[in-house]
Amino acid sequence: METPFYSKLYPTDRRDYRYNYTTQKLQRIEKRIRQKQINGVTSWAVETEVTAEFDVRHQLWDKMPEYWVLLYDNDQQGNFEWMK
Repeated sequence: METPFYSKLYPTDRRDYRYNYTTQKLQRIEKRIRQKQINGVTSWAVETEVTAEFDVRHQLWDKMPEYWVLLYDNDQQGNFEWMK
């Protein structure tokens, strides 16, 4: 069986998370609303982007994915921002 590049999405109240098996990082994914110009017409578009990444070895991720998602999602003070 081949290892997938990304895990399934783990949604929380504020944002989504997924694990990137290639880089061994937990990625925080947020939706952003941006103005885009498509064929000369300006409109609003919702885009998703990775806003932070956290180092988590895949052996630890595979054992308890929900733990890591909750750990980084509950970080109200930005204690883990230095790990970007």
